[in-house]
Amino acid sequence: MDLRQLHYFCQIAQSGSVSRASGVLHVAQPALSRQMQALEAELGTALFIRTGRGVLLTSAGRALLTEARQMLDEADRVSRHIRTFGTRISGEATIGLSPTIGRLLTLPLFQCVRSDYPGLTLRIAEAFSGTLLEWLQTGRIDAAILYHQPPAGGIRAEVVGHEPLSIIAGARFAPFPAGSVQPIAALAGQPLILPTPQHGLRRMVDDHAAMNGTKLGVMFEFDSLAATIAIVQQENVLTILPESAVQAELSAGTLQAWQIGKPALARPLVIATAAQRADAIGSTDIATLLRGVLLGDSHGLKLNMTGEDQRDCG
Repeated sequence: MDLRQLHYFCQIAQSGSVSRASGVLHVAQPALSRQMQALEAELGTALFIRTGRGVLLTSAGRALLTEARQMLDEADRVSRHIRTFGTRISGEATIGLSPTIGRLLTLPLFQCVRSDYPGLTLRIAEAFSGTLLEWLQTGRIDAAILYHQPPAGGIRAEVVGHEPLSIIAGARFAPFPAGSVQPIAALAGQPLILPTPQHGLRRMVDDHAAMNGTKLGVMFEFDSLAATIAIVQQENVLTILPESAVQAELSAGTLQAWQIGKPALARPLVIATAAQRADAIGSTDIATLLRGVLLGDSHGLKLNMTGEDQRDCG
């Protein structure tokens, strides 16, 4: 008795006819009949009562049908389980994250790897986008989440969405009406704390302000996300960040936010991997892992979804 015979048996029992089962299974009727005769001979009992209109199950046949269905279901479960080992990521991988996205995604990444990829040892490297791109090009990291399309040079890039940027202030400093949308010009003359000019977010804000003829009054420059948040919570200054980076503080009421422009000023969120990999972990697998975590709904990341823009650079 083998699984193929049991599969044939269940289909004949369901169809009530060897000829109808033959059409469903795409197996010749004589071959099906021989398989059932061999099964009955092996078990030493009749499984079907043959009639002019088809077949009926004997009491032994009904008992076998229950057992056979359970055995086929279990065989299918085992097969699907084992096949997953051929597609799961295993080995070691290093993923580069910026401080803002790292604050949000490190825990979901840990939880995802722990539950779904037990064979993967994951390392997280934190730096700004420019440094992450350099590390990716030199092979120091396997994948990164960037805020810009990388230049040509063996990098595969996929834009998964655009992350809106907002004006952020402490709870006690309210220069704008709650819930309002503010143009970048509204920040002229306002006290600002922003990253240094080499930071991608700062360059985007400066370019947007220049395009709109606005001069920003940057009082302080910090490349520390934690320090920026602490100062904004306590002092009457503003900063610009994605709301996802300060979701905990917004929920707690220690910070408030205003959208910049309509449509919102937003930066692209890019999954970048090396186009050629030397180890056993494929870049496509790493990109799939990152995409699943990025687009999950458990971490509060808000993206403006456009069509996927995927390309190979170089």
